[in-house]
Amino acid sequence: MTQESLNSSDGGGLFPRLQQRYGLRDNPLEMETPFFPDAMRQHALETLRHLCGFGDMVLVLTGAPGAGKTRVLAELVRSESSRLDFHRIPASALTSRQALARYLKQLAKSGIPADSEPREAVYRFFRWSESGLRRGHRQVLLIDDADRVESDVLNLLVAGFVASERSVSAVPILAGTEQVWSQLEDRPDSAYAHHLNLPPLSREDIKAYLEPRVHRAGGSQSELLSASRLKKLEVLSQGSFGRLKRVAPGVWLDMVPSSATSSSKAGFTVAHLRWPALGLVLLAASWWFVSQQYESTVQRQAGAEVEPEPVRKSITIGPGAEDPEPEIAPLIAPAGQDEPVVPGENNAAEELTQAPPETEIVPEPEPEP
Repeated sequence: MTQESLNSSDGGGLFPRLQQRYGLRDNPLEMETPFFPDAMRQHALETLRHLCGFGDMVLVLTGAPGAGKTRVLAELVRSESSRLDFHRIPASALTSRQALARYLKQLAKSGIPADSEPREAVYRFFRWSESGLRRGHRQVLLIDDADRVESDVLNLLVAGFVASERSVSAVPILAGTEQVWSQLEDRPDSAYAHHLNLPPLSREDIKAYLEPRVHRAGGSQSELLSASRLKKLEVLSQGSFGRLKRVAPGVWLDMVPSSATSSSKAGFTVAHLRWPALGLVLLAASWWFVSQQYESTVQRQAGAEVEPEPVRKSITIGPGAEDPEPEIAPLIAPAGQDEPVVPGENNAAEELTQAPPETEIVPEPEPEP
């Protein structure tokens, strides 16, 4: 449905229906101008302009498929072709190191011997390209879709550039997905590479991109760029220029139901909440198990008898030691046991138990006659 062509020459395309419904004079999705400057596109273009002319680094431009990398390179060639010599090398031609060397020999013509080995030919090309700046034009090698090129071919290309006089030799520009940068960032030569990434488009970026094109095509911005349609365009395009051009006709002709965007949110809720919920259940079960173990341990400790700790007595022996106080035996011995014999205490006990002596009565003397 959304993959159909928009060309007016195709009778089965959707563009005639867009013309009939909205009165469009031209196809807004096929307009190459104006160049879209937002979402880091203008920044990437200006950086490429500067480093191609005066830089000494390999330039790596990455982004998702349909992010607009080819459009940025086309704008670079259009604006800087008067002072730079651009050479497009198709990724399909770089199937091996020999293929790379053969292509560079064609560019250098007589500057590289025909019988040179691939590695020597690549190194000789960059040394030969140093003279290009002296002639007034620096050379630039454009390799689009570089993620389709074998890693050993890219490594040889980068190694040849690093071994040359980098400030004046031909500048390689590698455009592709993040895979291109991942192949280079682990190499020692990554210090001589500059990475530029194109982020996906937001809803505001999509509106800013389509507004001037819809206006030039004679369409109504309030209809084609309403809030509900912008929301659908953002969800279905996933921030890609390529997908935006494919899904926009179906959105504008109301061929995409609202459930197409809401279903993605529902799927997100179910799919992403299932694992967190399972984690919470496992966490609650482990907490309950630990609490049960703790309570049983506390109960066992409370029921156990606590044995008194033995009391240690210290005895000091030596000069200045105090004599221990003698223990006083109980006066009344327990029944069935003999009284303890304590020296010096028997006499005292007997004296206490003896009755007091009787007083002798002395008769009074009789009076004398």
